[in-house]
Formats: sequence, C-alpha cells, structure tokens
Amino acid sequence: MIRKPTGNESADCIKLMYMSGPEIFSYFFTVREPEVYSYINVFYTKPDVLFSSGNVWVKTENDKVCGLLLAVPAREMKQMDKNMMKYGKELSKTAGFSNTIRMMFRSGLQKYLTSVNHDDEYYISNLAVLEEYRGRGFGVELLHQAEELAREQGFNKLSLAVEFRNSAAIRIYEKFGFRQTDKVDFPRKYHKHSIDGFYKMVKVL
Repeated sequence: MIRKPTGNESADCIKLMYMSGPEIFSYFFTVREPEVYSYINVFYTKPDVLFSSGNVWVKTENDKVCGLLLAVPAREMKQMDKNMMKYGKELSKTAGFSNTIRMMFRSGLQKYLTSVNHDDEYYISNLAVLEEYRGRGFGVELLHQAEELAREQGFNKLSLAVEFRNSAAIRIYEKFGFRQTDKVDFPRKYHKHSIDGFYKMVKVL
C-alpha cells in the first residue's frame, strides 16, 4: 500500500529520507546519524519546505513503513529553499549556534542540485527503501506513484538526480524509462565528503 504518512511515522520517514542521500544530508547538516535526524525533523514538521511531511508518500506492508517517496513540482523548489530560512532560529535551538553557522556556509551546495531543474518537470527529490525490503519491487511501485502524481498535476516529465557512484539506482531508473539529460560535477572541495556529482535523468510520460 502507498499512502501519506501518519504523525507517528515521522521517525521512519526521516530515517528513509536520510538514507536516500546520507553524504549530502551529513554534509549540509554537519553531523551524521543519529543526531542528523533531529535536524531534519525541524523541516519535516513544516508545511512549506521541500522536506515537509506534506511532500512525502510511504510504501507500507502490514502497517510498517518500508519505503519513501518525496516528490514536488520542480518550479516550487526555489521558493521552498527560501522558506527554509524562516526556520533558522528553530534549527539553531536544535543544532546550536556554531553548527547553524556552518550550515549557512555549506548551503551553497544547493545551487548545484537545482541547477539543471526545469519548471515543466515533476521532480523526485528522495526515494528510498529499507534494506530488508529491497528486491521486492517496492522502489518501482514508488516510481509509479510519482508518475501518477505528475500526471494528476499536469506534468509530462518526471525528473531526478542520481549520484555518479549509485550504479544500482541508475540501472533501475534506466529500466523504468529514465534517460540521462545532464551531468553535474561538483567542485573538488566537495569530493572529500564523498560528494562527486550527479546525473540528471528524465522520463517523458
């Protein structure tokens, strides 16, 4: 079953969100598991940012969350990024002043992640399945859900970014009909954080 998450499933959703891009989350929020979860939660509870629960769908089995999809119209992402600034004070209370300053300096990474997005695309920001549930087609089910959402909102293009080193995901996306349209190499200063770059992939619906 694929549905919207309930309030008591926030911990599962945040863990899956982190799993979809641990290097990028850890770089931006300056910490790793489990501390990073509380930082992500600041935004998960807000209505107008990318990582809001309102943008999340979950795959469940026997009422257990086992996969997550976070997808939005690409044209809304710049405003969502700006909206995150409204919650700086709350984030600072959670992360501390020094970590918050570090996040501000690291926020420049975001411009690379959104540089190849186009307003006519429905964008998959995060997709993850818990390890024990992989190999059962749950990721493909979530991709079908993204297609349905895109069509419902009048989009005929579905897009995503996948890291160079994630060859398993690239094969799945290609099999599903995605094709590479762009390649973004990150500057060398990010490489030491295991952030090299990504392929932009698009599926025409």
